[in-house]
Amino acid sequence: MVQRYQVPAVKRAFEIIELLATQAEGSNISEIRRELQLPLSSVAAIIYTLSDLGFLERDEQTSRYRLSVKMFGIARRAQDRMDLIAQCSSLLEELVHTSKLTGHLAVLRGTESIYVDRVQSNGLLQFQSYIGMRWPAHISAVGKALLAFQPKAELKRLLKGITLTKATPQTITSKRLLERQLDEIRSRGYAWELNEGEVGVGCVAAPILDHRNQVVAAVSLTGTTHQITQARIGALASLVKRFAKQMSVRLGYKA
Repeated sequence: MVQRYQVPAVKRAFEIIELLATQAEGSNISEIRRELQLPLSSVAAIIYTLSDLGFLERDEQTSRYRLSVKMFGIARRAQDRMDLIAQCSSLLEELVHTSKLTGHLAVLRGTESIYVDRVQSNGLLQFQSYIGMRWPAHISAVGKALLAFQPKAELKRLLKGITLTKATPQTITSKRLLERQLDEIRSRGYAWELNEGEVGVGCVAAPILDHRNQVVAAVSLTGTTHQITQARIGALASLVKRFAKQMSVRLGYKA
């Protein structure tokens, strides 16, 4: 097995996090040092850093540290992602089998979409996408679907901070045009793009909603622009929307 270099401070930070995760009342710096048998100066520096970053909180009366709400929020998002994949992966496989195109599940992180699941088609053409791959939201169909169905206040905040980088000659770089397209996407219930993220590639996507009727992910089909033509977008959109609705129902959505 190849030995990879590990950063000691990072390793110790996660040892501290794992220890505090088992202690509801938390621990003070001396107790953490004794339990993990680490140098006091290292423990203190890591604790102060994690606290300053908001991952730990300190009880002012007992001087004990415990995991913060921010840390639990991260854990909850990870759990939500696992639930999403567990509930929707079989439907994604069925969608790919039906369409003969590559399928993705994606979530929004800031102003980027990130693939959390992927099913490759059996065709000769294979796309080099991967789980964890990120795209600026404005150049991908999944990103546009995730943006379009955000609550109005959240969408306004996201658009204020978005940078419309140009990936191809077809990329939308005008916020006014993007907002107009997002309005159309909300009206139609699906998003699309041809040659905007990558020349020769097209994509059709639809939002996945949860029990709160809020968008939590998007499902898409990706293919070449010979497979996904302007004339075929409507038919593929109907298919993707049907599967997106089934996925939404699995997550507790009620129409």
